[in-house]
Amino acid sequence: MLLSEYGSALSSRLLSTVTDMDVDQARQESEPADFQPQSQAAPSILETTPLSSDWRDLISPVAYEFIVRWETGGPAYYKQVIKEAPIWPGYASGVTIGCGYDLGYHTASQFAADWSSRLKAAAISRLSPAVGFKTVQPNRDAKVAWVKGFIPQVADIKINWDVAIEQFDTSKMPKLLRDLYGALDSLDRLHPHCRGALLSLVFNRGASFAAAGERYAEMREIARLMRTGGDTEIRQIPAQLRSMKRIWGENSSLAKRREGEAELFEAGLAESGTVGIMAMLASQMEAPEAAPLSRLRELPESETAPASDEIAEPDEEGLLEIEALAVPGVSPDSVKWNPDDSRQPDYAHLDGAPIGQTFTLRPGDLEQLITMNGFRVLGDPAEARIIFMLRGARLANSDKALDHEALLLTDQRPDHRSFRCVIGVYDRARQRLSAFKASTVPNAHYVFKCFSLANQPAKWIGNILPTGCYTFTVGTHKRGQPGEIPEVLRLSTSAAGASTVLVLRSLSDLIYDTMDHWQTTAPGDNIHPGQMSSGFSSAGCLTLPGFWRAGVHSGLWKEFRDAIGLAAGNNDGKQYSGVLLTGTDAALAASLRERAAPQGDIEVALRRLRYGSRGEAVGKLQDALGLDRDTDPMLGPITRMALVQRQQTMFGKADGILSPQSATALGLDVF
Repeated sequence: MLLSEYGSALSSRLLSTVTDMDVDQARQESEPADFQPQSQAAPSILETTPLSSDWRDLISPVAYEFIVRWETGGPAYYKQVIKEAPIWPGYASGVTIGCGYDLGYHTASQFAADWSSRLKAAAISRLSPAVGFKTVQPNRDAKVAWVKGFIPQVADIKINWDVAIEQFDTSKMPKLLRDLYGALDSLDRLHPHCRGALLSLVFNRGASFAAAGERYAEMREIARLMRTGGDTEIRQIPAQLRSMKRIWGENSSLAKRREGEAELFEAGLAESGTVGIMAMLASQMEAPEAAPLSRLRELPESETAPASDEIAEPDEEGLLEIEALAVPGVSPDSVKWNPDDSRQPDYAHLDGAPIGQTFTLRPGDLEQLITMNGFRVLGDPAEARIIFMLRGARLANSDKALDHEALLLTDQRPDHRSFRCVIGVYDRARQRLSAFKASTVPNAHYVFKCFSLANQPAKWIGNILPTGCYTFTVGTHKRGQPGEIPEVLRLSTSAAGASTVLVLRSLSDLIYDTMDHWQTTAPGDNIHPGQMSSGFSSAGCLTLPGFWRAGVHSGLWKEFRDAIGLAAGNNDGKQYSGVLLTGTDAALAASLRERAAPQGDIEVALRRLRYGSRGEAVGKLQDALGLDRDTDPMLGPITRMALVQRQQTMFGKADGILSPQSATALGLDVF
């Protein structure tokens, strides 16, 4: 769970100013996690949240690194400052070993159970006098004197970092999580960032949410807010964390830690949509403000709105303005594609399918994927041309393939910088395929810009369009704006509109994952030329190499236009279905065909409900989610948001895709 795997910009923001001196000061001023001051009786309505999952699923990697830095200092601090030896942190602590294991708050049997496999028997025996010994009243001065004399006697007992952090992960972390879950209600409603912020608080102050006295006023208020558990109450928790700074002073290291916890909690609120999802739906989809989600009907696909992201895409010089937002250690160069498929929303449902396969894609594979996803494409099957888009794929031998009966492709992953996807045309009448090097993800600059402006929702620019089936209509990109491009394919059912869909924005780091923020908006994620000599300009659009300059379409973009049938003349209003999937989806379909898999295996591997799915299974999903069933059930922005909310509630994360396996886990009788 080391965060370095994720290159998190949020972690950099929270920890870049934390010094070893801060950690040392905080360690001396902390209230041991096991220290329980006199309690003030909590109201009888408290019903704590059951702890049923592995702790690694309950907090985010960002939260884990935050806790490890503040609690242990990290490997360098542990080796150079603590020197791998027993210490006395101060305050009410006892002798502490490893990563914050306080012997004063453990029994002899607990100490033996936790450390007998990690320390030699002689070391266990020498440390035993400190077990249960705390520097608290009465006679605290005498106890402090004893501890100060004891520490030099055991200074030669060394516990290396690997052993210390392993004990921290397998013993201390789950214990403190149990304490947290035993003290607060509604934790299942929180984003893993938010749970991690509260866990950090428990590490530092103990689970003292019912403690008496003015010192614990904010702790009691957090408990009250969590008992109520409403969005309005949960939004107040960061303010309570900041209010605690009064105890140690605004310039203290613990004030810095409380600020970090507040910012981490706020990042979780922003990503999960816990705050104001209904208000967002009401404002962005023009639904009646008082209408609960369960009574909303799916938006007809023809409804459109002003595009939110489309007008922001600049040329190459315009990207320099975004780079000006960079701070040391956090810039567009920090943007990464998620290296863990299980945490990437487009890939999580594929259950660890192998990466990098080379495969042959045939028209029948696309037909199978269309059927298994319940997509209904436009036009007569005997005449229609369908746009297919494979996120994370490349043509094996060229940048383009024109009018083939099959395509040789290789599965890969995007990088937000180069063309690492495929956009193609499937001619159903002739059973022929054309395909081109392309991108289906935003440029790294826009991932960075959205993160940089996360606290200014009106300025959110930069999204990723989830996989699904969408309608595209020929029209103008950035009409009336600098950089206007005629005859692109608009994500819309009209030549000038922009369809309302559900997109993903990364607000707390620079990597898209299943804990990011889902937003219902009209992004204007159109298909257009990349308009750059290297890479592409996209705040969420789907792009191909090429230009519109001096009244001429050029490059692979022009060849794609030719393949889709956009001849000279006015084509505005011409419509196509666009099927957006991953290279891994396509590779899986091809492998099932090649081994003549039975229908049951195909259903399990490929059957999905995602954006654009239609039919009875979608109707059953709407029923199960408490939505009004559509006359012609379609999985659009409302149904997908309801599914996302159900996944977040059950799993603490969401991909907005329903497979037979996830339907069972969610208790949804759909397939």
